[in-house]
Amino acid sequence: MDPRDRTSSSSVLSRGMMSMLLRRHPPPAEFGDNELSALKDLVEAMTQALSQGEMSVDLGSGEQEPSGLEAIGWPETHRRVLEASGWLHRDPVLMVMEGDHLLWRRWHQGMETLEQTLIQRSTLPPVGNPHRRHSGNDIKSVALDQQFNLEQLAAVHAVSDHRVVLLSGGPGTGKTSTVRAMLIQAMADREDLRIHLAAPTGKAARRLQDAIRGDQRTSELPCTTLHRLLQARPGGFSRHRRNPLALDLLVVDEASMIDLTLAQALMDALPDTAQLLLVGDANQLPPIGVGAVWQHLQKTDLQLQFGAAAVRLHQVYRNRGDLARLSSLLCRRGAEAFWADLADLDDKADHKAENESDDESNVHQLLSRSSEFPAAVTDAVDQQLENLKSAAHNLKVRPDGSPDPDLAHDLLERLDALIVLCPRRRGLWGVDSLHRQLVSGTDAGDWPEGLPVLCSDNQMELGLANGDLGLCIGSGETRRLLFRCSDDSGNGLYRLLHPARVRRIEPALALTIHKAQGSEADQVVLLWPPCDDASNTALLYTAITRARHQLTVVRLASSKSSGMLGAIDRQGSV
Repeated sequence: MDPRDRTSSSSVLSRGMMSMLLRRHPPPAEFGDNELSALKDLVEAMTQALSQGEMSVDLGSGEQEPSGLEAIGWPETHRRVLEASGWLHRDPVLMVMEGDHLLWRRWHQGMETLEQTLIQRSTLPPVGNPHRRHSGNDIKSVALDQQFNLEQLAAVHAVSDHRVVLLSGGPGTGKTSTVRAMLIQAMADREDLRIHLAAPTGKAARRLQDAIRGDQRTSELPCTTLHRLLQARPGGFSRHRRNPLALDLLVVDEASMIDLTLAQALMDALPDTAQLLLVGDANQLPPIGVGAVWQHLQKTDLQLQFGAAAVRLHQVYRNRGDLARLSSLLCRRGAEAFWADLADLDDKADHKAENESDDESNVHQLLSRSSEFPAAVTDAVDQQLENLKSAAHNLKVRPDGSPDPDLAHDLLERLDALIVLCPRRRGLWGVDSLHRQLVSGTDAGDWPEGLPVLCSDNQMELGLANGDLGLCIGSGETRRLLFRCSDDSGNGLYRLLHPARVRRIEPALALTIHKAQGSEADQVVLLWPPCDDASNTALLYTAITRARHQLTVVRLASSKSSGMLGAIDRQGSV
């Protein structure tokens, strides 16, 4: 959903919540206009936070104040009025204070219950495997044999000792190889395990499935989206406490994308005896829905309660050059330091070019003097589209109408050559703007062959998940959409679908950063216009870590948004 749409809906919600609170808990008679405005400000700020997936509003001094405040004296006046209003103490209590943070009681209780359930289960050994301790010498011996560092080995041992395990780490830290080793260890500890792998999106699930195919022992394990696993239906899920999942071990990747509601549904459907392995990167974007569960579980006090069941990988194995260095800098020092270092890279690149140096960075900056899409960007997209069109011509179709699986696999793999990312769908350099310029028409039957397309709805009957990427094949009456779908067992199969069968389909020459979560590409072009998200570290981090080899950041040269240090008078190229 576009941020402006969320703002509009939250304003309607805040007015309704304010009316309800005033009826249930009328404020003291001595409250004047400023006090009533302060209460209104708080309700507006909290509903706005919910619309952005946040559970709380920070009332600490020195924090940035919300926009559109009517009362004078944020946050001191607002805290004083809140205490005097009785809203925190009179039954039914709808709000709670946790330190400086104000939360709706429902969400606070839900997160608290979830964290305690996970912590309690983490103290138990997996069913069928007695708890055992590992000596330091044993750890070092296995680390040497497996060529794992001690952090990775601690994760492998944790799967033998804990019914809930949290594994966190950034790109290139070996999460996937560690998960594969953990699965092999679990299968060695306990025979005939019923194992399932899942992720919030189809792209993430398929990446996870492809990664574990590197070992024969894990290559046949089923992998689906969480919604397919829980059998999503209108209004909820068919899997729940009275119809639980028949599993002994569940691995969930990209846990940073899971909101509180989905996490609660998952725990409700997971048997108490089943083991749960959650994997993710806490620096990525929080989920669209309310309650960033994975980020919440990374709090220091909670990590201490999980103890050895929480493992964080730090060592980076993949040689990603400036990509790795800049993503680390962004996490440690924030967006302003990132933009300053990126500008320094340009200076160094100019110096190396003058001296004919071969030591080239894998991160580049393109500074545009116009609000139009730079020609270098549209040329790169056009070239990608032309490459896909040529490859699509070579796709062979079997007599039964299904595509040749090897050719279909290779064709869809080409989508990972280039991704264009935008912070937003609408507005300057938004996804919709790029598609209006480069794609004619709104009917998938009229789009050019080879055009990447995005399925934006879950269609379990077709094996499609929200966020799945496909390609336009053929033209006219032969137009079909090539997708890699999933059957009920989580096995992948390639299908050619008539456009009319896919409920919601859109061009995918560019994606919003949120939609790109769970995917990677060899080259990422990031369009970063001046906007109020300019200093959003999680948004920027998620975007740049989609790049495997090359990142190009495109900005307006005349911008003076957060981190942009005045007008810049240089040109770059993709």
